[in-house]
Amino acid sequence: MGGGAEVTRSANGLLLLGIALFLALVAPGSVSAGDLPGEAGLGALKASGSAPPSAGGNGSLDYRMNAIRTAILLAGLGVFAWRNLWSSGASPRTRRAQWGLLILLAGLGYASYYQFFQYSHARGFATTDNFHYYMGSKYFEELGYFGLYECSLSALAERGLQAPGSRGMRARNLRSMELEPYSAIKEQGAHCSEDFGAERWAQFGDDLVFFAKDWPAHLQEATWHDHGYHPTPAWTLVGGMVAEIGAVTSPGTPQILSRLERVLIAMTFLAVALTFGIETACLVILIWGTGALWRYAWVGDAFFRHLWWASALLGIVALRRRGNLVGGLALASAGIFRIFPSVLALGYMAHATRNWLSTSKLDPGVLRFVGGAALGASLLGLGSFLALPQSAYPDFVAKIGDFSSMSVTNQMGLEVVAEFFFPEMPKTALAFRALVIIGFMGVAWRALRFTAAWEAAALGACLIPILSAPTNYYFSFFVATALISARRPGVGLILLIAAAGWNLTGLLLYQQYEEYAWASLIAVMASFAVVLEVIRTGDCRPSTQEPNTQEEGEVSSTAFRSQAPISG
Repeated sequence: MGGGAEVTRSANGLLLLGIALFLALVAPGSVSAGDLPGEAGLGALKASGSAPPSAGGNGSLDYRMNAIRTAILLAGLGVFAWRNLWSSGASPRTRRAQWGLLILLAGLGYASYYQFFQYSHARGFATTDNFHYYMGSKYFEELGYFGLYECSLSALAERGLQAPGSRGMRARNLRSMELEPYSAIKEQGAHCSEDFGAERWAQFGDDLVFFAKDWPAHLQEATWHDHGYHPTPAWTLVGGMVAEIGAVTSPGTPQILSRLERVLIAMTFLAVALTFGIETACLVILIWGTGALWRYAWVGDAFFRHLWWASALLGIVALRRRGNLVGGLALASAGIFRIFPSVLALGYMAHATRNWLSTSKLDPGVLRFVGGAALGASLLGLGSFLALPQSAYPDFVAKIGDFSSMSVTNQMGLEVVAEFFFPEMPKTALAFRALVIIGFMGVAWRALRFTAAWEAAALGACLIPILSAPTNYYFSFFVATALISARRPGVGLILLIAAAGWNLTGLLLYQQYEEYAWASLIAVMASFAVVLEVIRTGDCRPSTQEPNTQEEGEVSSTAFRSQAPISG
């Protein structure tokens, strides 16, 4: 196939992808509540560790959307497998058809995340998730990590907006993390008006009313049962600066704030497409858009909830383009924003360490990466330390310590697997985890022998379910690993199969806590499968038929196919 035709198709693909993403940004969401707020409330109830909800929601909008996403995902799995496993000797017409189907399914998957732009959370930006992140960051100086509920309940009571059923209602004391009578939590906020000052307190009350006045009763209760505000100080610095730009009570501001998240996501996908090609971008979009674990009902159109995610993917993009300084800055930022993405930088440094041990030489790119990481840590870490109250970091550590000690029902990872299969057997569960961790570290270390530096960073994401247990909606980090499929299509197949497993589990165990245990098992198995696939495919070298324009240890997808990919 001619190079000119290849470039033309890639350009056309980027154009179509760009148009689809642009339409997604401007497409309005309906303010019709439908039955989605019930699912949003369910998310908060699950996170709070409350009693399991009824499993009889199979007719809900959320369940139907999950079924549609699963169908799109399975179709994408079929096309990707057809394109990469069974297309030997395929005609140009067949290859064009595969290429077109991938773009179509990626577009459908992207639109399905936003529920095809017909449904949205109740009142758009006024979700309980955005309440925590917008209010918590904007008023962090007055609230810190412990004052959000007590000051909010005090302000609502002052304005005569008592929560429904408040007499018998309980709310979480964010200092002890215990549920206490509503009146007691409200009384703890009696000092808030003095701490804020008259003008700031009035602004806080106005913003609060925007969020709370139309929440149905079940969301009111779920909100005050949640765990409060706990992003890192670095995220708080960025989120607070953006939140201060405009009040949510100003016309158009909520729409702009919700679209900022869409812009961030869309630009990240475009960067992936420009760096890794259309096929890899379609794979990443397809997995992200159809994912049941991180679907729209959890954090859709949230206030900069994807900041860590975009930083992580853009860091790998920069490394692939040999921008080690920017890559280090971006990956360090991802870790500072949300802690667990730090393992992507760990993957890169483990690769550098292995190379140094084997060659006794340190690649200059590693020094640039470390410099970029130090710059990111300085800008965000030191910046937040200086800009926020002195208690921010000690309180954050205490908050995370308290939160980690609680039983949260929608956490996922190896720890959840061990506890699920070995209940009431803590020593056995601990031994099981230790054996799995040791085994995984062994195969991951071996896999680093065959990876490029940027691949090692992407491979680091596989450490997350092994070493930590984030809540389910953070598992979109697996799309970072999907970037490896640019050289190893088998990794793409593994992740599509894992994503299909998560979606099918979500349908079969809808609104049941067992979903997260089985989803955790799939995540752990997928992590092992990915590193074993890297070992199986071995040390990829540039083809002798192609110009050696890639960094050492890299090869185009032609090594895995009989014909050069259309996407480039």
